[in-house]
Amino acid sequence: MTENLERRQFVKAGALATAAAAAALAGCRQGQGGGQSAGQSGGTLSYGIQNPTGVEPCTLEDENAMAVCYQLFDPLTRYDPTTKELVPCMALTWECNDAADEWTFHLRDDATFHDGSKVTAKSFVYGWTRLVDPSTTDTPSAVAYHLSMVDGYDDLVSGEAVEFTGLSAPDDTTFKVRLSAPYADFPFVCSACTLAPIPEGRGRGDDYHAYAMAPVGNGPFKMKGEWKDGQFVELESYEGYWGDKPKVAGMLFTVYRDTLTAYKEVEAGSCDCANVPLNQASQSKERYGEAEDGGYVANPGHQYFSGEMLYTQYLVFNVEDPLVKDVRVRQALSLAINREAICTTVYQGAGTPATDIVPPAIAGSTPGTWQCSFDREKAGQLLDEAGYPAGADGRRGLAVKLMTNAANDKTEYEAMISDWDAVGIDASIDQVEYAAMLDKYYSGDFSVAARGWYADYPIADNYLYPLFYSGSSDNMSHFKDERFDEMIMAARAVEDEEKRVAAMHECDAYAASLMPVAPLNWRGLAKCATARCHDFRITPQILPQASTMWLEV
Repeated sequence: MTENLERRQFVKAGALATAAAAAALAGCRQGQGGGQSAGQSGGTLSYGIQNPTGVEPCTLEDENAMAVCYQLFDPLTRYDPTTKELVPCMALTWECNDAADEWTFHLRDDATFHDGSKVTAKSFVYGWTRLVDPSTTDTPSAVAYHLSMVDGYDDLVSGEAVEFTGLSAPDDTTFKVRLSAPYADFPFVCSACTLAPIPEGRGRGDDYHAYAMAPVGNGPFKMKGEWKDGQFVELESYEGYWGDKPKVAGMLFTVYRDTLTAYKEVEAGSCDCANVPLNQASQSKERYGEAEDGGYVANPGHQYFSGEMLYTQYLVFNVEDPLVKDVRVRQALSLAINREAICTTVYQGAGTPATDIVPPAIAGSTPGTWQCSFDREKAGQLLDEAGYPAGADGRRGLAVKLMTNAANDKTEYEAMISDWDAVGIDASIDQVEYAAMLDKYYSGDFSVAARGWYADYPIADNYLYPLFYSGSSDNMSHFKDERFDEMIMAARAVEDEEKRVAAMHECDAYAASLMPVAPLNWRGLAKCATARCHDFRITPQILPQASTMWLEV
């Protein structure tokens, strides 16, 4: 997808009248699937995943967890990739004050949880407080940062308060949020399943672990039994759902140990959809046909999902490490990589060279913003200037270890090592188990590492703030720049949509000039479905929309 997703600015309530009316009729997933053929209904969709970090909002740390939770929970808003708009879900309308630091959401009154209890504004106050309160469970949620801009967050996290002072529920259908700073994109944050409502009194303290294994949500599907950790998650259609009922009877999320095993199950017809091994992407696309609507919708003969994800793979430089502290060294390491060759040979067209940290499917992405073009000569010049001239043997006396996840295929990284070797850099791969890798990220015990970022919501801020703001826990480059911090906070406060996107791009360009990371590639979905799947959409956020598809049974 080459064009940016257009986004409508839903700031004032009056702008939402038409969308709200449509949502009231069709549900917050309207426009996200095709029609249903006569007599075709029921059946269970089998969907291959890796073991999720969890299946309820406090534990949504990866795309596998999000895929499950998306079926179980409805948040305030939804981003509809087909209409390219933010649309109502639990909130029918919303508005903010002139400063964009106080938001009011007007909720629908006909939604219930899977236990039959009503979804109210207090359900959101409770759910959001539960997410942030460290006493909810033994291990505080790693995704509570989604609400870090809400007033009272710091006091609640530190244990100095037991109530979230920025949240209030004047009545059952009015939910108010006070922010600690202006944030005009806040309704996009509210589209994350992490911020779904929770039945009051559930999922905290002694009840946490029982709830975590069988969460009670408010989405189109409900749990069928408990999550079998490492094995499967089974869901069934929720008859009391306020919107359109799913056309399938249920979903079975099956955990596979690796991509190849899952894909073989798809080929055998025992799994309806799973990832395709990268070395078989081209073959799969040719054999099963490219999915429709830009590579996002599967039908018989169009079963290979090729659409771009909201994802960027990149190298993260520890800017405090003496080896890569000089920006010229970081720039040289980036310019020496032949991204085009890697995408062609390793990803077989399932990836494209990234030249911006913000992927093309997000407004404000501007290809060429970052120094990512393959230029071996310029890389050598920069290394010369940085004090690493090539000796008689062509070596520069610069040794780099590339830290990667031990679970990942080394092929791509071996290609990078070869590229760096070609400019005289002595490089090697340091494969580390993921838990230990995270420790090294936080402690700064690394020089260069491979990392990827999936968007939680489709805005440029979701890349720029987490990755580069000095106070962000996801800023693994340890990049601290006062000017950038001021720029990103100012951009967040801009209410006008077009001006805000432009301000975000200025932040992007400034970060690019200092190169704390090096974008590597943007990925396609690279998934395949069986021929019995009809009108099956997977979004750029890797979310399967099972509620609007149908199966031949």
